[in-house]
Amino acid sequence: MPSKLKFVVRARRESVAPSLLPVFVLRTDNWDDYGHQVQFHLSYHDAKSTITHLGPVKILQKKSKDGEPVLLASATDLEDSFSELGAEYISLGQEDDYYTNLHTLLGDQSSDVLVALRDIAWRPALATDFEPTSAFRNAMMRENGAHRARRFGRAWAVGEPANEEPAFTYIGSIEGADANVEASFAFKRKDPVPGRIVGIIGRNAVGKTRFLASLGADLAQISRTSAEKLIEREERFPDGRPLFTRIIAISYSAFDRFKRPLPDSSSSYVYCGIRNDKGGLSRAYLNETYRRNQERIRERGLQDDWIEYAQTILGDLSEQLMSNLKAEIDSPTTTTDDQALSLLSSGQSILAHFVTALLAWIQPNSLVLFDEPETHLHPNAVASLFLVLSEILGKFDSYAVVATHSPVVIQEIPAKRVLVFEREQNLTVAHPLLLESFGESVTELTRHVFETIEVESVYRRTLKRLAKSESAEDVLARFDQGLSLSAEAYLLAQYGKKEGKNK
Repeated sequence: MPSKLKFVVRARRESVAPSLLPVFVLRTDNWDDYGHQVQFHLSYHDAKSTITHLGPVKILQKKSKDGEPVLLASATDLEDSFSELGAEYISLGQEDDYYTNLHTLLGDQSSDVLVALRDIAWRPALATDFEPTSAFRNAMMRENGAHRARRFGRAWAVGEPANEEPAFTYIGSIEGADANVEASFAFKRKDPVPGRIVGIIGRNAVGKTRFLASLGADLAQISRTSAEKLIEREERFPDGRPLFTRIIAISYSAFDRFKRPLPDSSSSYVYCGIRNDKGGLSRAYLNETYRRNQERIRERGLQDDWIEYAQTILGDLSEQLMSNLKAEIDSPTTTTDDQALSLLSSGQSILAHFVTALLAWIQPNSLVLFDEPETHLHPNAVASLFLVLSEILGKFDSYAVVATHSPVVIQEIPAKRVLVFEREQNLTVAHPLLLESFGESVTELTRHVFETIEVESVYRRTLKRLAKSESAEDVLARFDQGLSLSAEAYLLAQYGKKEGKNK
């Protein structure tokens, strides 16, 4: 790299003259951040015209003079060429890779570029005058990637790991409840006991779905917001708001509460489900979303991963059907009627949608919010889904919160990472599970965790009624295969109660 830096500004497809090399190129971007156009893409062109893409960067420009109320340009205007930005500018990379790529390319000299661009991760004090503005809140700091960059960019630029702790506490609101619900998420990356998934369980109507939706909205800035709202949001994370690169909200229920902004490759929040952006249900929308997610997988070069996970999650498929799925992920399709997806069962289709959406959007340090993964699925399929989810989280160093009614899910999560939501009248509370769930049998979890033993079921009601008019032998004779031990014990207990009453 030359001793004196050179930067040039070019349109997206505009060429760079060989006489300018080597040079850093800032390409303009017409992306609109709530009325602000401040995004550029930085790359380095060396003397041999080899291009190294470094990543997106947002640059703010102050138009007001010192002593005047701060006024920022709605569209940042840069000189066609410069060696360093003036005092009226600040910049911030928008992704982890921006800083790690700089270090890979330049080593210790990466700081020279950050100083020249007045980067606020490198020199935090430069942000002081800009922080009160809407452009700073809603443009430069719009995405979680920007918040991560501001906190960890300096470490990444010098080749040091960021000191990140994924565990956090959240105080969420549930509509209709008299008080907020405080819950702690004890994620731990290197725990030998599975530490990347936290489960939420509870009866219907305790507020699990609403809580999950509230958490997703507060973990990522989905819409334009005021300074006051940002302060209120931060207060809902008493130990500090975790900065996940992306929040992926997944639900295949028609009644989910997740927000549904249109997906975009730079967004820190993505909704993956069966409802369109207007809340409706449409097969055409599902097919289009599936194809779009396949295209993202191809762009990311994850076709082999998709095939591996699809084979695991879909189980035994015919060779022809698996061949069709492989061909489909390897090359674009333009029709909707002859897709291999249409040959799958409804449950298999849900699984295919899940693995495709997750691989399309997950990034390192993402958080997946999955509402009732057991919806539409056989218990064996739930187990396969959970296995694939765990593998993908590990591969991408990411985490998940799963709200569920399924003991098949809970038996894969240690009790210290299972939150039980309970509601008394208008008050919902969250507390840790008191029975060790990890590896416990589905039967025991069903009895002790999901409390079905306390609920009048069809079989209990039937056995209780029969015991009133028939002998135990006559009732047992009605079942050709015999009753299970638990059902027979329940039946015999009815005769014990009858004898007790007659004494």
